[in-house]
Amino acid sequence: MGFNRKNALIAAVCVLAIAGSAALIYYREFRAPKYNVELHQRVGEIMAEQTAKVVGHAGRVVVLTIPTRGQPDLQTQLEAFRRTLKKLGNYDLKERELDPKDQPKYGVGCGISGRRFVRAVKKEEKADALVSFIGAPKLSDQELAELTKMPKFIAESRSMDALPKLFEKHLIEVAVVSRFVFPAPGTHEPTTPQEWFEKRYQVVTASAATTMPQAEQ
Repeated sequence: MGFNRKNALIAAVCVLAIAGSAALIYYREFRAPKYNVELHQRVGEIMAEQTAKVVGHAGRVVVLTIPTRGQPDLQTQLEAFRRTLKKLGNYDLKERELDPKDQPKYGVGCGISGRRFVRAVKKEEKADALVSFIGAPKLSDQELAELTKMPKFIAESRSMDALPKLFEKHLIEVAVVSRFVFPAPGTHEPTTPQEWFEKRYQVVTASAATTMPQAEQ
């Protein structure tokens, strides 16, 4: 009788161990984030910090984004942005979701066209700041002429192509850009969110815009 109980206990322990291992493998391989969560949290925090520097301790801030379904990195950035901005001051925050219309060009730091940007500006002319998580637009001369009144503009951008012109025309205050100056500052083996940020991104203002690589014509 005791022998059977012992065997049953051993079998139960084995089953639990197998189930635990299976759960761990499932989480690591299928449920665990496939992106650097702390890095994207830091991007969102820095976007908020730069917005606060531009706007001051209070103001109306409009965020340009797209639906975050299927964009967990964007969702992480936006959550960190909201949370940090709330700590930094008293802001009237509004988010304008643009419909990407299944176009793959839309994503974190990319996608917004000149035409859609101009429309957004015209609808939000009374905002103190317009913050784009979907890139910086390339603007035609006609589109530039339409921007008679412009909120302060902050953007996250994967590409630098549109930025020199925006800085030259004083249409953008600051950009969080995929790193283009190497070597990156700090350690080669980043461990903290800030170190990861410095390895992958950099903050560009008008004074530093002249160091940016020029887009090929």
